[in-house]
Amino acid sequence: KLLDEKRRHEFQVMVLPNLYGDIITDEAAQLQGGVGTGGSANIGDHYAMFEAIHGSAPRMVIEGREKYANPSILRATAMLLRHIGYMEKGLALDKALTSVLEDCKYNSMEQKDVITAGDFTQEVLKRIN
Repeated sequence: KLLDEKRRHEFQVMVLPNLYGDIITDEAAQLQGGVGTGGSANIGDHYAMFEAIHGSAPRMVIEGREKYANPSILRATAMLLRHIGYMEKGLALDKALTSVLEDCKYNSMEQKDVITAGDFTQEVLKRIN
């Protein structure tokens, strides 16, 4: 039902075993721009881990796309900041990421002719400040 436009607004938190959590985060990422734009978290009673939804993305390296922007890890960083108590900093990073991604010239992360990771980061930093 997550993909059902009439129902997906009803979901705020999902608690799932690891495999199903991995599958559903991939599906959810497609709703907001693709796996290259979403972060993921595994939060337990004692430990938490934050990562890019797509993992280390070795395919991008094989295809020669490693220098191009991939904001997924920055989204996970915003989640980490909020988790460890830096709520305002995490929200500021999220807001800046969303702003850059909504800007049409930065919105094609899968294409080779778009912004590099370094330039993308500089644009995010400008918008945070």
